[in-house]
Amino acid sequence: MEAAIGDEEMELIDEFAFLEDAGMVESASRHRQEIGMSPSAVTVLTREDVEASGATNLPDLLRLVPGMDVVFVSPSYVSMSSRLQWNNKNTYFQLLIDGRDCIHEILGQVPWMLETISLDDIERIEIIRGPASSMYGASAFAGVVSVTTRVVPEKTSASVLLESGEVGLLQVSARGSTRIDNWGFSISGGTNLAGSFSNPRLEGRRLWKLRALAEYTWSNTERIRIDFGMTQGEGGLNSGAGLIDIKMGLRPLRIAYESKKLKGRLYWMNAPAEFTIKAPLEFGGIRLATVAPAATDLHVVDGEVQWTAPSFWDPLLLIVGGSGRVSWFKSDDLLDGETYADIQSPDYHQPGISHWEGRAGAFVHSELKPEEWVTLSASLRFDYTSEGGTFLSPRMVAVFRPVKGQYMRMGISRAFRKPSFVDTRLHPMAEFPTDSPITGTAREDFQEFMSRMIGNSNLNNEELLSFETGYLGQFFDNQLSVALNFYFTQVRELFTVTTHIVSTEQGLPDLDLSSVRSENEAGDLDINGIELVLQYNPSRSISLLASWVYREVSDQTSGGIVGTTPKNLVTVGGRFRGSSGLVGSLYVFSRSEFSDTNVENPEGILAPKLTEHSDNVLLVMGKLGYEWITPRGLKFEIGAKLFLPFSPFSGDLFRYYEDLGGISADGRYYGGQQLRRVVTGYLQGSF
Repeated sequence: MEAAIGDEEMELIDEFAFLEDAGMVESASRHRQEIGMSPSAVTVLTREDVEASGATNLPDLLRLVPGMDVVFVSPSYVSMSSRLQWNNKNTYFQLLIDGRDCIHEILGQVPWMLETISLDDIERIEIIRGPASSMYGASAFAGVVSVTTRVVPEKTSASVLLESGEVGLLQVSARGSTRIDNWGFSISGGTNLAGSFSNPRLEGRRLWKLRALAEYTWSNTERIRIDFGMTQGEGGLNSGAGLIDIKMGLRPLRIAYESKKLKGRLYWMNAPAEFTIKAPLEFGGIRLATVAPAATDLHVVDGEVQWTAPSFWDPLLLIVGGSGRVSWFKSDDLLDGETYADIQSPDYHQPGISHWEGRAGAFVHSELKPEEWVTLSASLRFDYTSEGGTFLSPRMVAVFRPVKGQYMRMGISRAFRKPSFVDTRLHPMAEFPTDSPITGTAREDFQEFMSRMIGNSNLNNEELLSFETGYLGQFFDNQLSVALNFYFTQVRELFTVTTHIVSTEQGLPDLDLSSVRSENEAGDLDINGIELVLQYNPSRSISLLASWVYREVSDQTSGGIVGTTPKNLVTVGGRFRGSSGLVGSLYVFSRSEFSDTNVENPEGILAPKLTEHSDNVLLVMGKLGYEWITPRGLKFEIGAKLFLPFSPFSGDLFRYYEDLGGISADGRYYGGQQLRRVVTGYLQGSF
C-alpha cells in the first residue's frame, strides 16, 4: 500500500508543481500568491501562450506584455524595457531562468538571443512591470522577466522542431526527457540561423545551444537540480559606441536546492568573446584610425539563499535572503584606463587589462494581513557593488480586496542600476591605416586618448523612484480580467556615451581636451504612465487580449515634454486551439510616432549623434497550424508563422526601423536595421 501523504507534504508538492494558469504568481514576492495580491503589476505567459504565439524567439514572445518596448537592432541583438524612455541600451530589465540572474557582467545587459534555452524549454514566464531592486538587486531596474523551464515529465518524452523561411531563417531544435526512479533527466539543443535584415544574403545571426538538466527528488519535501548549458553565437551587438560584430559563448553551470522553507542556488559561468566595434574613428571626413579587434574572457561565480521564517504569528509572513557575485575579466587587447597613460605605472603604454568586480546583497520581505481584505507588504534590500558602492532599495505596498475578485494596489519603490564594465572601463585600442594623418609619437598620444574613451570610472548609479496605483477586476468566473495601472516614475543619474570634441588649428581633435565616454548627462526624467489591459478567456482553448499603454516623458533639465518616446502602445489579438486540430494566433501591435536624438553617426564615434524620426507603425505577428495525433500517441503539427511590419506613412510600406537608423549618402548603414517581413513554415513532432 502507498503511504498517505500528509497536509504538509501535499502543500510542498504543490510548491514543486508548476502553476497551470495565470491566476497565481510567485516572482513579485518570492512566494506564491494570487495575482491580485501581488505588490507589483505582473503579466503571466503560460505554456499555451508560448505554443500558439507565432513567436520564433523569446524577445518576440515578450511583445505580448503590455507596454513592453521590444527593440530589434539586428537579428542577433534586441533591447528590452518597460515604463521608461524609449531606448536601445538593454540595460534596464533582468532575466531570470529558474532563478539564475542572466545579466552579462561585462555588458551590463542580458544577451537575449544567446541564452541557453529555446521556446520549447519554457513552461511559464512571469514579467514584473516596474522596479524590483527590493527583491532582486541592481539588475532589476525597471522590471524582471522570470522564466520557469519545463519539468521532467513522469513518462519519457521527446520533441523535434524544424522551421525555415524568409530572411534566411532556419531553426532546428530537439528536446528529450526521461525519469529513472527518483532521478529526472532532460537534454535540449539546436541551432538558429538568420540573414541580415538589411541584406538577407549576409549572415545576421548564427547560434547553437545545448542544455542538460538532472533532477533528484529524494523525498516529498526536498529536491536538487543541476543544469549545464553551452551556447555559441555570432552577430551584431549594440553598445554606446555603435554596433559590435561579436562571437560570444556562454557556459553556465547551476546547482539549486529547493524545499518548502529554504531555497539556495549556486552557479558559475564562463563567457569568452571576440569582438570588433564597427564605428570608424573619423573626424571632418578624415579617417584617423579604426578600432582594433579584441578578445575577452569572463568568469562569474554567483550564489543566493532564501529562507521563509517559521510562522510565529499567523497574519505575518517573513522571507529573508542574501546573495553574492564575483566576476573576473581579462583581455590582452583592451587598454587599462588607470595605468596605460600613467607614466609612473609599470604598465605604462602596455595594452591589456585584468579586472574583477564584486557585489553582495541582503533582503527582507514581510507581509502583514491584519484582515482578510487587506495585505500590507514591505521589502528592503541592501546592496554593495564594487563599482557603484552601497544602495538601499525599499518597497512598500498596500493591497485591498473589498470583495472577491476585486483588487486595488498602492505602492512606492526605489531601484538602481550599477554601471557595467562597458560603462566604466571599456577602452579599445586603435589601429592606424597607412594614410592616417596620425603618425609618429602622435599615435601614442591617440592611444592615450583611447584609454579615456567610452568607459568612465567616475559614474554614479542610475536611480529610479516609482509611485504606482493599480486595479484588477475579475469577472464571469475569472473569464474576464480588467487591469488599470497608473504610475509616476522619477529617473535620475542616467548615463550615456557623450561626445565632446575640441578641434585644433589643424582641424584634428585636441586629444587632451576631447572625450567620448559615458557621462551622467542623459537627463533627469519624470515619466507618467497609464496601462489598461483587458483579457478574456471564454475557454481554455481561446484567449483574447487588448491593451493600451500611454506614457509621457518630461526632462527636468529642460522642463519640457520629451518627444523621443512613443506615447501610445496598443496591442490587440488572441490565440485559439480548436477541437479539430487547428491552432493559431493573430496579434497586432501599434506604436505611435517619436524621434530619436541619439542615433549612431555613420562617420563614427567622434562624430555627433544624429536625429531620426519614426512615424506611426504596426506589427502583425501570427501563426496558423494543424495538429494531429496518431493511434500510437505520436503528435505532429505543421503550419506557418507570420511576422509583418507595416508602416503606412513611410516609403517602405512593409519595413520600418525599431531602432532608428538609415543609409548615408555614400551608402553606409547606420543605426539599427529595418525590420522586414518574415514568413516561415514549421514542422514539429513529439511523444
